[in-house]
Amino acid sequence: MNQELLLKFFNDEPFKSERMCGLTNFVYKVSTAQESVIYRRYTTTFRLFQNREREVRLQSELAQLELAPKVLYSDQLQRIEEFWPYSPVTLSEIKEDYIEVARMLGSFHKLRNRNSFVEIFDTPSIYQWLHNNNLRDEIFDVILDSNCQQLYSIFEQVFSDQNQTFILGLFKDPSFSELPLVIAHNDLNATNFLKDQRLMKYHLIDFEFAGLNYPGYELANFFNEMEWDYTFSEPPYFKIKEGWQEDLKLNFLKEYWKEYANSNEIPQALLRQIQIGGILQNYFWMLIGGLSMQQEQQGIDLVYYVNRRMMNFNQVLKLKQ
Repeated sequence: MNQELLLKFFNDEPFKSERMCGLTNFVYKVSTAQESVIYRRYTTTFRLFQNREREVRLQSELAQLELAPKVLYSDQLQRIEEFWPYSPVTLSEIKEDYIEVARMLGSFHKLRNRNSFVEIFDTPSIYQWLHNNNLRDEIFDVILDSNCQQLYSIFEQVFSDQNQTFILGLFKDPSFSELPLVIAHNDLNATNFLKDQRLMKYHLIDFEFAGLNYPGYELANFFNEMEWDYTFSEPPYFKIKEGWQEDLKLNFLKEYWKEYANSNEIPQALLRQIQIGGILQNYFWMLIGGLSMQQEQQGIDLVYYVNRRMMNFNQVLKLKQ
């Protein structure tokens, strides 16, 4: 943490800090006797996927609508933002409250209708990320530096010509042109949800990967992340839980689509996008796992994490081919 900046921010009042979860940043809750804030120190690990200036701009726009914490200070290395005193949630709680969560996500995606948000972005996030020409070289540099032969073998498979041709070919599916893009969070795991217990209302935090994207990708990522529990204190520091049944997913989508499009009929293009998104999001998080090997504090067993993502990727790939 930048002690000098925080002392200046708090007018030299003594403060205490608590490290919070976070892989894409180093995140701390910093408190004096009077107030608390969130302090984020940026990493450069995921610079191929992140734009910090754009992230702050988006969060500031969302904060005006009371959809994100206010940014109190930011520069190229760090930022201080409002602390939201809402409750962390569990996977089971999100599942129990799926109607409220679906409506919240549908409402969030409707922000695509506001020009001030769309102007922040250009290319669909997942398309931009996976078409980055520097991606392969950077990941192999990280893996070689970490001297992890097992991951090197995995990423040789990940970046095989056959896999690359298949992955990039998915974007030619007609469903990608049949639905409008949305302002997507792109990282809908349970740690990025907070709940106002008084109003029984859900909120999203942490917009490091947010951007313009396909709605089916966002939804596929959400359904997949509802299987990943990152709250464990013992290795590998996460567990894979049972996923949602298909009927529950369909009910979620009905509530989402009613909120998002004011319609009771889920389009086939959305269902097709979700199928393809199930492949793309596992592929993307494998890449994040590989890049994470260069983090000074990794937080989870990354070799096991990448292996599990690869297993999921191959399972979905086998079903969809």
